[in-house]
Amino acid sequence: MRLLILLLCLLTFAHAQRFRFSQVPETVVLQREQHGPAGAQERESRIKQLFLQAGCPVAELSEQPLEKLAGTNVICRLPGKSKETIIVGATYSQAAPDNWSGASLLSSLFQTLASRRRHHTFIFVAFADGGNDLAGSQFFVDHMSQTDVDQMEAMVNLEALGFSPTKISSSESDKKLVKDFMTVAYALKQMASQVDVSKSVHVDSEPFAFMRVPQITIHSLTQEAVADLHTPDADQDKFRPKFYYNSYTLVSGYLAYLDEVLKPRHKK
Repeated sequence: MRLLILLLCLLTFAHAQRFRFSQVPETVVLQREQHGPAGAQERESRIKQLFLQAGCPVAELSEQPLEKLAGTNVICRLPGKSKETIIVGATYSQAAPDNWSGASLLSSLFQTLASRRRHHTFIFVAFADGGNDLAGSQFFVDHMSQTDVDQMEAMVNLEALGFSPTKISSSESDKKLVKDFMTVAYALKQMASQVDVSKSVHVDSEPFAFMRVPQITIHSLTQEAVADLHTPDADQDKFRPKFYYNSYTLVSGYLAYLDEVLKPRHKK
């Protein structure tokens, strides 16, 4: 038993060496989440401001209008040593519970990872989904080239965060990405569990899964909250700042870990 405990400790220590990231202060992360604008255009503008405040260079910040559809995807690119990419996405729609919690976290995650040079190129995307129609993420995927798809190693989708301890929707998520997530949660001593949301709502990782890109959906909805998503005026879980910052810490470590361990899906 002692040998087993020692091996687990050594394994955790070895994994922890791969979590190379610098956390943004809790007050800053929470401030960015507060007072989400009511209108879609105002949210879009606010997302751009948050990226710029977090240090995203103007040259790496772009907009992707949805052409005939209303809305614009806001994209911040963090170049890495290679062209292999990891997409981190979240919708800024006004679906209940408020998805602003996931979208507003993108800028803090960018700032966290930008503190050191990364192997992968990270692309942070705030999707202009109109509620539950996946318009933004579908448009983004439809306009990727085959080379873009081949170089994409993973898509990490953020839904509503801060309503309870961090959760993953495991039924539709890539098994290897789920395993890596639980490894990081254990190493960072963060609470994490599994609650599926795919049967109640569409999530922005779906278009990527259709293209056979490994993907994972991270959220904080309890089983009761998921069941009540389509119930008018349902008593949803309340937003809790501590849970939100814990999720930020866990996702930060997870992205830093993926940057170290993911291998090219398509070797030349």
